[in-house]
Amino acid sequence: MNASDTAMCQSCGQLLPYANLAVSWGLLILIWLVQLIVYPGFQRIPAEDFPSFHKWYVLRISSIVLPLMISELGLIAWWVLSDNHSIASVLSGVFVFIVWLSTFVFQIPIHNQLKTGKDDMLIRRLVSTNWIRTVAWTLKAASVTIYTIVNVF
Repeated sequence: MNASDTAMCQSCGQLLPYANLAVSWGLLILIWLVQLIVYPGFQRIPAEDFPSFHKWYVLRISSIVLPLMISELGLIAWWVLSDNHSIASVLSGVFVFIVWLSTFVFQIPIHNQLKTGKDDMLIRRLVSTNWIRTVAWTLKAASVTIYTIVNVF
């Protein structure tokens, strides 16, 4: 690695806390909107319109959430490895793992079932199980924010 590569790596490393903070807060705001407005709002959609609405929603929300979640995964891996497995980075990694686990164990299967039509019981289950992600992303954003304030500013 030459001197310019080293300088570029250091610049990227200096960007890590800000990128991590931005992605964490983006996902935090998004999950609270989904938890308090979007998922409960599913019950307000007429049954005959629900399948087309749900398809429209999933396509659009995925185009926002998926890049953020993948970015978050990369940022967490980078943070854990570059910060010598600090408590804050590892704890944040655990919160991200919980989010991904909940997404694949609960949210995706429920959304797959909702493709076929409106089911109020499934919508209530979607809201109740989504609290796992809401709490995990809230704690992760808090962890990243506290760490950044203490160590960067």
